[in-house]
Amino acid sequence: MKKIDAQRILLYILLFGTMIMFGLVDNIRGVSFPLIRNEFDVPFEWQGLMVSALSLAVVISNIITGILLKRFGAKPATLVGCLGICIGLVLVFFMPGFFSVALALFVVSFGFGFLDIGINALASQVFVVKAALMMNLLHSFFGIGSIMGPQVARLAVGGEGLGWRYAYIFLLPLLLLLFAIALIARFPKDGSKASAGGNSPDVPDDPVKRKNFFDALKMPMVWLIALTLGVATVIESNTPNWGLLYFQDVYGIDPAVEGATFLSAFFLLFTVSRLVCGSLVERLGYVRSLIGVAVLTFAVLVAGFLLGTRGIFVLPALGFLVALFWPTMMAVAIVSFGRDAPVCAGAIIAIAGIVNSAAQFLVGLTNRAIGPAWGYRSTLVYTVILIFVLLALYKNLKRHNIKNI
Repeated sequence: MKKIDAQRILLYILLFGTMIMFGLVDNIRGVSFPLIRNEFDVPFEWQGLMVSALSLAVVISNIITGILLKRFGAKPATLVGCLGICIGLVLVFFMPGFFSVALALFVVSFGFGFLDIGINALASQVFVVKAALMMNLLHSFFGIGSIMGPQVARLAVGGEGLGWRYAYIFLLPLLLLLFAIALIARFPKDGSKASAGGNSPDVPDDPVKRKNFFDALKMPMVWLIALTLGVATVIESNTPNWGLLYFQDVYGIDPAVEGATFLSAFFLLFTVSRLVCGSLVERLGYVRSLIGVAVLTFAVLVAGFLLGTRGIFVLPALGFLVALFWPTMMAVAIVSFGRDAPVCAGAIIAIAGIVNSAAQFLVGLTNRAIGPAWGYRSTLVYTVILIFVLLALYKNLKRHNIKNI
């Protein structure tokens, strides 16, 4: 009994610790990206191309991991992901030019894709009871790391003789610790339910068990959920990817000072939302909740942009709203696909990544074509699209009698 409990504790440490690491690495970029562009003096389309390429790296590794997941399981994906990120972080420190730095960050993102699939597959096996509550709790730790990420970058930039590169290298010890935990932890067998709560009444019995990645790609529901998640991810990632560039280029705000505070406020609210709103989502229904969140997101965006420079005090409120998109959509996948959720989630994440990658490139082109004020503002368009796809998803899930939507 003690041995089983110890293994469960290791899995929980790995899950929650990895989410903190995701937040740290992913959101150092909010401060570092403008500084990278300033250091190498690159145009907007190059910046957009880099952001798009990093998203594409995640997509490619998502697809590879999704294909291999059924055969090898979540543990190898997690180990490879940790190693890939470690290698990329070291490379970032030594690369001398914009394209070589982008290549190093590409390696980091490639490792992210492996780790993303591995951890979400593990979570779908562990959190089968009250999926939305547990997934929001898990992803709240991403918010904790995200709050810390901009401040780590700010300290690195402000330190004597230091710079944005040091913000990345400081994260190596945490990555190596997570690798060690993943190495010694015993992962659930593929298709098993590891939650302490036993079988969930919300998880339907699927007559077709153990689908592979290509089977998942043939399922219309996978594509609909993936499209919804992809558009939601665009809205969520636009603030850390483009928000500081918007305030720097349009209003002259320092990304390492006011910008870092802006992002930390965004992710503070992001974290609080995931900590406190999971139970509310369980009561209101998964997709029903997200429809309301999307409408509120549109309203906050409109208010923030209309206020001009003062919008920097309003737009962090987006963090409280967009925080619910990813974990709640993963909960939708868990209740929709049952034991096939790990593989289906891999396909969903890969497709969603393609949508996000294409959209990030479009944001960069928007900045180039009609001015730096309009890339971030295009988030309004994606929010309208999200409202419509959420309505379509709701109708589809209701037609299939999926519970708690």
